[in-house]
Amino acid sequence: MNNKKWELAPKMPDDFKDKFPEIHPVILQLFHSRGLKTQEVIDEFLLPDYSQDLHDPFIFQDMAKAVDRIYRAIEKKEKILIYGDYDADGVTSSAVLFNAFTKLGAEFLKVYIPDREKEGYSLHKKAIEKFIEEGINLIVTCDCGTTNKEEVEQINQAKMDIIITDHHPTTQELPSAYAIINPQLPREKYPFRSLAGVGVAFKLIQALLKDERCLIPNKESFEKWILDLVAIGTISDVMPLLGENRTLVKYGLVVLNKTSNIGLKALITQAGLTLGALDTWSVNFQIGPRINAAGRVSHANDVLNLFLETNQEKVNDLAIHLNSLNITRQKAVDKILKDIKKSLGEEVKDKIIVVCGEDWPAGLLAIIAGNLMDKYSRPAIALSIHEGEISMRGSGRSIHGFDLAKVLEKFHHYFSHYGGHAKACGFTLKDKNNLEIFIKELTQLANDKLKDEDLCPRLLIDAEVSLSEVDWSLYDDLKKLEPFGQNNNCPNFLVSNVKLDNIESVGKTSQHSRLIIEKRKMIYFNGNEKMTELKIGDKIDAVFQLSINQWNGQQELQMKIVDIRKTN
Repeated sequence: MNNKKWELAPKMPDDFKDKFPEIHPVILQLFHSRGLKTQEVIDEFLLPDYSQDLHDPFIFQDMAKAVDRIYRAIEKKEKILIYGDYDADGVTSSAVLFNAFTKLGAEFLKVYIPDREKEGYSLHKKAIEKFIEEGINLIVTCDCGTTNKEEVEQINQAKMDIIITDHHPTTQELPSAYAIINPQLPREKYPFRSLAGVGVAFKLIQALLKDERCLIPNKESFEKWILDLVAIGTISDVMPLLGENRTLVKYGLVVLNKTSNIGLKALITQAGLTLGALDTWSVNFQIGPRINAAGRVSHANDVLNLFLETNQEKVNDLAIHLNSLNITRQKAVDKILKDIKKSLGEEVKDKIIVVCGEDWPAGLLAIIAGNLMDKYSRPAIALSIHEGEISMRGSGRSIHGFDLAKVLEKFHHYFSHYGGHAKACGFTLKDKNNLEIFIKELTQLANDKLKDEDLCPRLLIDAEVSLSEVDWSLYDDLKKLEPFGQNNNCPNFLVSNVKLDNIESVGKTSQHSRLIIEKRKMIYFNGNEKMTELKIGDKIDAVFQLSINQWNGQQELQMKIVDIRKTN
């Protein structure tokens, strides 16, 4: 069994505690571990204010220039093309820009999303050749474009203009686009750097709505009604839910729970969810995967059409189709992983896993790599080999302490395209004849860099508490910290050296364990295997999350165990 390394967040200093005597000490500890250390920042976190906490979009260096060019294109009835990406962030970005440009009066407007299998990420020269033939005048990208120097030059030579909206960092020379709006660029003074692609698209829309040429009636209302898609894109792209993102997502979840988008409503129904009860979990594990399934096993146009369609019958058919694509995706991943795990066995010698498969869909590689990383607690790379092709594509997921972006930089000479960040990457090998040497060198690097202790999965604990502190008052205070997500995860609490009074197996197949600990109930879902290490009367330490159990119209506090062990 893969035991986790428990890491308790540093305890807040006494002077910080003394500074905020009115705040529950456990909640204050959570603020400290999240870097929320001033009254202003804490107030913004607890009480996001839509009118106060969103920054002026015109702080972006090229925003005014971009806004003027878009209005000129609309006034002159030029042909405008929105170029998006095939994931949830890119598709939601494309949808909100399309809705906004349409509302602003654009008459000649289309969206282009590349095929993940045939084209891959970002701008492509063959696609640009089509746009030239179609007489496109202005291209507006979303969630891509910052690294496309050659493609932008091709656009410029064709006398087209391109406005790039993106959120990916780059160390390369910027393309000579008409305008670039990207909070990650070193030149930008925009106060919040962690916007999703859809967040950057939203800032462009905000700027367009502020311009005196905007004739949209009730533009404040229009701006807020698109926040459902902004929230979905931000959550699905695993962006930190702090600062401006927290405000966008908090208000976006309110809109999502009463969405007017009939396509989104149909998708929510297919996911077995209910309007009014949607949260970040619903997006992360139900809505987001169904959106991403389109780009992974079919084409992202399927979900874009769902968001833009106004016919109820067509919307219902599209939602059913997306649900079936998600099932297809799950089955395909399960089959591939079953074969891989059978081949690898329970123990892996090297400190990185690299697997190759013939004709694995490119859209599944990241899921395969992520699953292997979780199971074996080490970096994982999945590559797909296609017969007749010289190059091959790969995707990776990594653990703490093994930065994939830096690793890829060391092997850049093997790639035609590559990119990513510390925990995730994608790349294309120039020549699959280099595959064997690439795997050998990458494996050697991982074996040299990573130690055995690095491969032990980490469990981050926010605070140690006593059982007496776990009450409805604490739960009510925790609710104020929602929405939970990246950099603001649902808190993990530790209780130490408590007596295990009773263990009971529960569930249809007795797969769960109910524990009594000093007269308090805890539930350990699918925890029976771990419970074999313990017996009644033991002193234990338990990491848990606090939630509510609703049953027969009754509510009670529920301590959900994340991990458990004997007290050392």
